Amino acid sequence: MNGMSLKFLQNSLLSLALVVGLSACNQNRANTTLDSTPAAQAPVKINFSAIKLRNTVNPEEVILIDNGQQKSMQYLTPQLRTAVRALGFGGVGQYAVLRGVRATLRLTGKQPMFVIAVPSNAQPESYFTLANFAVRDNGTREVIVGGGYMSYSTGVNKDRVVPTSVEKMPDQSKAPKGSILYAVAVNAPLNEGEYAMIFYNSQVRAIGFAAGAMDSYFDFGVDK
Repeated sequence: MNGMSLKFLQNSLLSLALVVGLSACNQNRANTTLDSTPAAQAPVKINFSAIKLRNTVNPEEVILIDNGQQKSMQYLTPQLRTAVRALGFGGVGQYAVLRGVRATLRLTGKQPMFVIAVPSNAQPESYFTLANFAVRDNGTREVIVGGGYMSYSTGVNKDRVVPTSVEKMPDQSKAPKGSILYAVAVNAPLNEGEYAMIFYNSQVRAIGFAAGAMDSYFDFGVDK
């Protein structure tokens, strides 16, 4: 093989590797995705009159308002797995894995609101993410939370982030010590699928529950 042919072959292999790597950067998505949801959604105005808290909000819970009904959501901690993507050409990815293909908590509506207690030293946008999870054939739900090629970054893949609006609650009488209450609303009706509200406890400096070494996942599902 002459020098020109060898160079052509090397360039072709490099191009193929780049294509494979780029295609692997996005997490494979199941049928329960946000494909029909616009990429950019306008914020919504939160109706605070629909939120009537009965007790002081525990920072270890999320208050869910679903079709006017108030429920307390408890967290679970995921398993983390790291996988090489596209035979190494796509770098590595870290995934948060929840056991089971369905959350026990199922919504009756598609436009829930949430009340969360955010550590007073944190901005709410940096403390939580509402994410859509892929259902896998191995009986789990998962979402990519980090990875990269040549460099590594953390955070839920943008294709899996559910756009939300966040506003500080005007009434802070039910806020726990050291926390501020915020209301969170989805910007558009949720599609059928599996979801979780993720608290980044491991990344925010705080005391008590919020200083945990692991992030907390409050999972729920939306049916047809």
